[in-house]
Amino acid sequence: MSDYRLPELSPAEKRMPAARFITGYPLCPPSPLLQQILDAGPMEVKDAIPAENWLDLLQIHGYRDIVYGYTMMPDGSGFYIEYSVSPVTWQGKWRRWYGTWYNRYSKSMVPGEGNLRYKIWNPLDHWDHKFVNGENDRDGVWSVETLDLGAGGDPSKGIPAVSHSIDLIEYGLSEERYQELLAADCRAEACWEEFEGPGHHLVLRFSRPCPLGGRESINCEWIGYYAKDGRILRDEETPVDETYLKNVLTHNTIERAHLYQVLPDLYEAYKDLPMDAD
Repeated sequence: MSDYRLPELSPAEKRMPAARFITGYPLCPPSPLLQQILDAGPMEVKDAIPAENWLDLLQIHGYRDIVYGYTMMPDGSGFYIEYSVSPVTWQGKWRRWYGTWYNRYSKSMVPGEGNLRYKIWNPLDHWDHKFVNGENDRDGVWSVETLDLGAGGDPSKGIPAVSHSIDLIEYGLSEERYQELLAADCRAEACWEEFEGPGHHLVLRFSRPCPLGGRESINCEWIGYYAKDGRILRDEETPVDETYLKNVLTHNTIERAHLYQVLPDLYEAYKDLPMDAD
């Protein structure tokens, strides 16, 4: 059962059929093993990946010494790495569909009440999410969320941010290496986020076949870095500390497991309906 007290949905949201994917699917804490790792404190800096070597994450075989943890870096930036494995029944088309679906509003969503479709993913911290241009991610994706695991009680108070996709070929990944990754059924994608107020984040997501079935994902984030004109740049004004890093990693762990639970049913319910269906 969930240990979390979720924010109350608005009357309009409660009337929407999609609300059942919040009320009917409990949001659960990290597994006991992952919680032990989180509670053990920061990983050693030597086991982190410096931002200048960010593409070292893209390994076809083998594992780093630490694949789940967080730490402050010597330059004052923050780093975390997150490992997870999808169920063997997981289908990538579900996530690709959801990426479009939750960035568009349904016909009965009320302005100022956030995006119910985004809240399904993590109702504890999520508030709003949409394509900047209303159609696709070409001009960025705007979002509002908190990363305090519900402590503030109001996700609408989160800091707005815009994420921008990155072409890894323009940021150091060779065409030869890219083809090797494709041949091994590995996938990599990256983005950088800019916040209203000080702050930039750099994100790299990597997945590959898991030896035991399903796909394993190994994702990293460098808080205090961003990408521009083919270069990875430092933003020293980005606020970050160990508490924030632990909360972000916990948040991501919770929402990933929750999406594995809810998305198969959500996809079946909405895949053939109009894009604006409630």
